[in-house]
Amino acid sequence: MFKSMISLLFVQGSNYLIPLLTLPYLSRVLGIDGFGKYGLTLSTIQYFVMLVDFGFNLSATKKIAEIQNDKKELSIVFYETMIAKITLCLVSILTIVVLVSTNVNHIFSSTLYYSIIMLVGTVLLPMWFFQGIEKIPVISFLMVVTKLLSLPLFFIFVKNNTDIGIAILIQSSTNFIVGFFAIIYIIKNKLLVKVKYKELSIYKSIHEASPIFLASFAISLYTMSTTIIISLSSNIAEVGLFSAADRLRGAVLGVFFIMGNVIYPRVNKLLMSDTREAYRVIRMTFVIQGILSIAIILFIFAFNKEIVSIFYSSEYKSAGGVLMILSFTILLTLESTVLGNYILLPHGYKKEYTILPMIVAVIHVPLCYYLSHEYGAIGGAASIVFVELLSFIILLIVVARKNLLRKIFIGGEYA
Repeated sequence: MFKSMISLLFVQGSNYLIPLLTLPYLSRVLGIDGFGKYGLTLSTIQYFVMLVDFGFNLSATKKIAEIQNDKKELSIVFYETMIAKITLCLVSILTIVVLVSTNVNHIFSSTLYYSIIMLVGTVLLPMWFFQGIEKIPVISFLMVVTKLLSLPLFFIFVKNNTDIGIAILIQSSTNFIVGFFAIIYIIKNKLLVKVKYKELSIYKSIHEASPIFLASFAISLYTMSTTIIISLSSNIAEVGLFSAADRLRGAVLGVFFIMGNVIYPRVNKLLMSDTREAYRVIRMTFVIQGILSIAIILFIFAFNKEIVSIFYSSEYKSAGGVLMILSFTILLTLESTVLGNYILLPHGYKKEYTILPMIVAVIHVPLCYYLSHEYGAIGGAASIVFVELLSFIILLIVVARKNLLRKIFIGGEYA
């Protein structure tokens, strides 16, 4: 598991950390308004990426982890998932065309077209497959190399705020390239066998993933949607400030999510064979992430001005305050992920896993609109902290009522 985690650190870490190298340049050449549009477009496309993923990153990974030694069943899950993702990708592209054509409230600009390649890359790159069979190292090197090779392109082709589309295109194309070679690797190494179409159940695959998708969508309403809400209730400069702080927070969270992408399939596998060990892994993850999160929060409070000045110009100085507020979500998000993804979901509590984010999202949307209208980026950040805290408290109560808190964290039954 540690070996896979290190490999995934190179894969997913490149998604979060390497783009940080371009932030000082992009934030300056695009300007605060241009950087706001850049962040708004990337936030918007993430909704379509989420639709294409549709929860398969958890549901398909779980199934593959459980049947990784049965090549026939493995192939069935792979083809079902890929066909479902292709269908959802086509729906997403059509929706983007409609949104850009109507351009409601001037939010959905033509820059969205440049990000469509990200959707195709989401289909092509079956990270969920490699996570499930615990062979992540096979594409880690290629991912890092591709990300590094893309870095000079930003400095060569993005010169001013009229090049937002080019910046988005470069940002969006890496998964497409890696996904192309990942498919070739699967074919060349004969990891799959032929199956008949009648053996596939696309509907079943989507149905099983739908609770995870609904939960992810609801969660996104108090994470990714904040940028869009601020653009509606405030102005593009406040969007730029929020995006600046949120990208730094996202880079920190991304490193922890890397561990989660390895731990999740391992926990599911252990729950079928060694419950005691599975619970030990969950406890360790909760404690270690908690300690590291608190240390990071203290660091951000002490050096937020210096952090912002490293990545951004002086016009972004207000982003330091936004970053301090958002830092609390690092602890809350990570520990909530343990309670939801590693405890409730593997134990079959899909209903609770799905409903909770919906309740919290209903609170966040109007609250964020009001606070961001009154206080701009600061208000949007405060709304996220409030709903993340509320989510964590409710998750803790649910886990306790299911008698899982005692089993996992306090001790007791392991069956």
